[in-house]
Amino acid sequence: MRATVARPAAKRRRKPAARRVPAAGGAWTEAHVHRLFWRAGFGARPDEAAEWARRGRAATMKWVLDGGPQGAALVGPNPSADGKPLDPVNEWAHDGLWWLDRMVRSQRPLVEKMTLFWHDHFATNDQDTPLMLRQNRTFRRHALGSFPKLLRAVTLDPAMALFLSLPDSDREHPNENFARELMELFTLGKGYTERDIREAARALTGFRARWGPGGFGGIHYDRGRHDPGVKRIFGRRGRFAWPHVLKLVVEHPRHAPFLAGKLWDFFVASPAPRGTIRDLAAVYRRSGRRIKPLVAAILGHPALYRSLDAPDMVKSPIVYVAGSLRTNNLPVSARSLTWLMEGMGQRPFDPPSVAGWDWGPAWMSSNSMKVRFEWANRLVEDDLLGVKDGSTQPPASPQEALEQALSATGRPWISHVTRSHLTEMATHYFDDLSARTRLPRRVERADMLQRSLRLILLAGPDAQLH
Repeated sequence: MRATVARPAAKRRRKPAARRVPAAGGAWTEAHVHRLFWRAGFGARPDEAAEWARRGRAATMKWVLDGGPQGAALVGPNPSADGKPLDPVNEWAHDGLWWLDRMVRSQRPLVEKMTLFWHDHFATNDQDTPLMLRQNRTFRRHALGSFPKLLRAVTLDPAMALFLSLPDSDREHPNENFARELMELFTLGKGYTERDIREAARALTGFRARWGPGGFGGIHYDRGRHDPGVKRIFGRRGRFAWPHVLKLVVEHPRHAPFLAGKLWDFFVASPAPRGTIRDLAAVYRRSGRRIKPLVAAILGHPALYRSLDAPDMVKSPIVYVAGSLRTNNLPVSARSLTWLMEGMGQRPFDPPSVAGWDWGPAWMSSNSMKVRFEWANRLVEDDLLGVKDGSTQPPASPQEALEQALSATGRPWISHVTRSHLTEMATHYFDDLSARTRLPRRVERADMLQRSLRLILLAGPDAQLH
């Protein structure tokens, strides 16, 4: 069905030259690599940070954006849940572990990070596991590709359609759920009216759920349920159907700045100046509304690398858990990881609403921080990071004790103040023992000190930021 669109006559206007989005300059260091790998993925191991600092900025950025020679391969031990292989379709919580494992072992971490972004951007919940896994694969397939193609795939996605009642919308009773979220949350943010939503809902009618002996079998389009009448959306008139609505929203002048701002906030903690959003929106439009060039411009922007000695973005629970496993070469091996992430406030495949999660400092409530400490304590107490009784080489100095702990925990970033306090703690760790108390043996003291240092490195304030 073709729609006729009446457009007002446009004046010829000289197209202003778009300002070039600046790239990060100066020397490329391990600190730059750590910042990029955390923001565009789930952290870097010490050997990775050293290797990519040596290779330089251009090579590092290319690997992050395009991936390595392994492609989509997952490198490392296969995941498990309490000694059993994962069964994400049939076993409760295994779906989240399946995705967490991809974050930990993927050689294209940016794709997984963008899959997480789209999972939040197009938030869907309370749908059957096979449908959610299918949607997850859709996000991954389109993660850095064409946004219009991603939006089309999301519109036809069974989990999303059921969640926002698209199959329940027909010419007699158009449902506004999808039309409203399409404009408010998915593409524009603002710049539309209630009439635009009502008219778009009419244009989106025609989908029907397919049911069979095995239950839900997907969605299909039934022209008999579609409202073929003339609609008026964003001041344009036509016999619009669902493909026209998608085209209208991505061509709306507010769409490119909206998406640029959403992606900027996902990767950069400081607010973007208006001029920066304008430049990024121009990059997006010139690329044909492709996602990768826009993301590349953000990842190359100097603002992402400001204050390398003072990270200012809070790790979400999924990023925190995946990062602690990835940077320490640890596999996904227990179903309890799902409960822990849920206790921290972010369980994969279960956003709280169509608006997704609240990000940033909202993650750091008293309850969620308690669970973050519990996760770090399990890493240390379960001997996953090598603190077995009698296993610690007694250090020659407090500084050496801290270096041992840093090396055992993937050398996470710590501030100069934290380093000073941890060194002082190592110096005076047993000072409060009374003269009548039997001092533990030297090896026992080394084990006890290491457990405390590693716990703070994994769960202290610095560990929550990237």
